[in-house]
Amino acid sequence: MDAVNDRESEIALLVSSASNHHDNSWIDIPSSSSSSTPTWTYDVSLSFRGEDTRRSFVAHLFRALRSKGIYTYKDDQRLEKGKSISPERLQAIQESLFSIVIFSKGYASSTWCLEELVKITECHEIIGQSVLPIFYDVDPSDVRKQRNSFADAFAKHERDHSPEKVQKWKEAMSQAAGISGWHSCDFADDDEFIEKFVQDLHSRLHQFEQPPGEHNLVGVGSHTEEVISLMDLRSPEVRIVGLHGKVGIGKTTVARALFDRLSDKYEAACFLDDVGQISQKHGVDYLQEILLSEMLKLRNVKIRSTSEGLSMMARRFRHLRTLIVLDAVDHANQLEALAGKRNWFGGGSRIVITARDEELLSKYGADGTYKVYGLSYNQAKQLFSLHAFANRTPGAFRKSLGGPICSICRLPSSIKVWASLVRGRDIAWREVTFNKFNNLSFKFSSSKNVRFLKLIVLSLSI
Repeated sequence: MDAVNDRESEIALLVSSASNHHDNSWIDIPSSSSSSTPTWTYDVSLSFRGEDTRRSFVAHLFRALRSKGIYTYKDDQRLEKGKSISPERLQAIQESLFSIVIFSKGYASSTWCLEELVKITECHEIIGQSVLPIFYDVDPSDVRKQRNSFADAFAKHERDHSPEKVQKWKEAMSQAAGISGWHSCDFADDDEFIEKFVQDLHSRLHQFEQPPGEHNLVGVGSHTEEVISLMDLRSPEVRIVGLHGKVGIGKTTVARALFDRLSDKYEAACFLDDVGQISQKHGVDYLQEILLSEMLKLRNVKIRSTSEGLSMMARRFRHLRTLIVLDAVDHANQLEALAGKRNWFGGGSRIVITARDEELLSKYGADGTYKVYGLSYNQAKQLFSLHAFANRTPGAFRKSLGGPICSICRLPSSIKVWASLVRGRDIAWREVTFNKFNNLSFKFSSSKNVRFLKLIVLSLSI
């Protein structure tokens, strides 16, 4: 089986070389019009009374959201006195996946906030936007029923605005405040409140979005489940798990899918790509700097030596429950510099390593290893169809070289390269090439697949 995989890798390189003779502008899969593509501009939009919370709670919340990579709209240019709410602000609300409404004592006194609230409730009703109310030092029932400071604010509005407009504001407030939300009095302080809130929001966002290319993953789910089983997520111990297999077999894809699925469940997480190559080019201390920056959420951490990096990791990670993925490791010194010892990490931490060499993983003391195998014929067919036609089961598969190719090639990387040659070609080209393939296949026995496929590459490059 390994010999077959090695031949496939060689074939993939040949096909890739042949494809360079053609216009390659069509090789990448275009984004389809399916629902997998997000339609929002912002992850969240904040609605708040600036005089109450801008320099305190909102400032801390905004920083926490940004540190988690949550793209947030916060109107810092608003001048609430004597000006109408801007069209840009209303558009930002509409283009946000979540609206966070921070009800404070002075919220209802701002006509800007009330106009925002009307827009938010409209988006909630019409396009299904998620609304997250935060009740900051106010009683939710006071907001919902417009009592105390909220009653005073609306009494003033009734003198200055039409009854219809005021009624619209009241209805929007009752509706938004009626949604289950977060109450500041339930937490010891703002820091605890914000930490819990942002963690919850991060998990909610993860349910809405797919990592880039996840809708194009084929055969990854079963691998991911096997690795998760080895990780034993319920164990309070630090566990190390390794994935091994041939180049192009899909180890990185499985590890990335695993990371995207689990990373938000840890206090700190980092995925280091292509460790072997980057270490060779820039040094292992460069990777240590990236790891420390990502895990500690610091900008541009600099270290003077690998030993300094080791000392800093041992000191700063020991209380953190972490998830670290080290991809494409090819030498023991990389593991020593980036994963160190188990007691460097907090209880429940998990380290996932991908490598070609299973022995490297065993020598490091992995608690479990998993071999990533090639695709089945049906999986190969799905992957080919996705990359050739952006569809798992297109009718064009039969006369697109897909069948013969998928009967021979089972490495994801090889399938993708072959599919790139078919992508964008018209039916006539596919049928002519399919016939060429069949004619060639009658001239050689199955034991000469390498020679046979090289001839096909040459015929495609003409």
